[in-house]
Amino acid sequence: MSGEEEQIILKEFRERLQDVAQPHMDDQYLSRWLRARRYKIDKAEKMYREHLTYRKKMDVDNLKKNFKIPEVLDKFFPAGGFCGEDRDGGLVFYQVFGRLDVHGMMRSVKILDVIKFQICMLEMVEDRLNAHSAKTGKQTFGMTVVYDLYNFGMQHLSKPVAEAFVQFLKMFEANYPEILKKVIVVEAPSIFPIAFSIIKPFLSEDTRNKVFVCGSNWKEVLVQHIAPDQIPVHYGGTMTDPDGDVMCKSKIRYGGVVPESCYSQGIPAEILEQMTSADVEPGTSLGLEVDVKTPGAVLRWLFKTEVCDIGFGVYKQRGSSNRYQDMEEVVPCSKHNSHLILTDGELLCEEPGKYVVRFDNSYSWVRSKTLRYSVEVLEPGDESLTGVEGDVSQFTDNEKLQELTQD
Repeated sequence: MSGEEEQIILKEFRERLQDVAQPHMDDQYLSRWLRARRYKIDKAEKMYREHLTYRKKMDVDNLKKNFKIPEVLDKFFPAGGFCGEDRDGGLVFYQVFGRLDVHGMMRSVKILDVIKFQICMLEMVEDRLNAHSAKTGKQTFGMTVVYDLYNFGMQHLSKPVAEAFVQFLKMFEANYPEILKKVIVVEAPSIFPIAFSIIKPFLSEDTRNKVFVCGSNWKEVLVQHIAPDQIPVHYGGTMTDPDGDVMCKSKIRYGGVVPESCYSQGIPAEILEQMTSADVEPGTSLGLEVDVKTPGAVLRWLFKTEVCDIGFGVYKQRGSSNRYQDMEEVVPCSKHNSHLILTDGELLCEEPGKYVVRFDNSYSWVRSKTLRYSVEVLEPGDESLTGVEGDVSQFTDNEKLQELTQD
């Protein structure tokens, strides 16, 4: 495609998005969405408008400003980080997922908080890339990622971790297009082909083509893409922190083992007394109808399952239908590790009306889930809470959510 043809398509794409135009939507930003859909304007527009829906559902702008990172995530999650530039002057990000303490994290942190943390990380990455482009005065077409799988093992392929990672990949592919230049996988263990076969279906062809898996000579490969003085000594270069740290821990967060003192200790007795018990049978959901009478009311929830995970979401009824797929999903339904940690949250209800809190076991064929829950509404100017009880058969699951897979 010639530069002139690209500009014509870009102009039409911009005109189509006039109703949602924002100051940050310059040519480079819009080009990312077009490239992600191979300059098919209809598909690019659909992708971008679905991205706006995602930002609203996940309250992304508010998360960026106000999300308080749980201490365990802040101290022990291997978040990686930017360190150095590649030979083209682009930024390099080190991802150190293999160092994740799966056992400790699952017993200390809610999956929803991990998802929120990852959203904030992706937003930080995007902001950093934009700032780098502004600083250098050059268009930046993505970053180079060094994906370090040191210590990666079967624990990283456990069902909860695999499902959470797939959910992250879907979110990444749909909402942060063209921020990858290339991914260089190093220290790949013998089980890596199994791991890649799990995630491969959720990666676009363009993304798959950007992944390079190195053998034992990975340090030599890195130098081909990144100058030695831009690579930490630990990865075969000459860069160190000012204090001589060869792993550059001031830039790359390697995480650590979560102390057992951080593990969830179960439900305190005073909270347990206030919770309702229910068994959610295989292939069903527990639906709790909540009547919110005043704009600005806060819907709060707290729940824990005895053995296995369960799906959770909040919907707003827009008509008389009791089918979830006919309602507006205001808190996306996803699985929670509520058998390991007490899960809570809240929703600011900007509109009055009928809301439905859903505990979803429709994806399970054989397992019933024993659930303890508390769902309450706090009306503005009223310090009293209204409790809510539910009816398993009140709402129907004619269509299972694609995000939830059978156990």
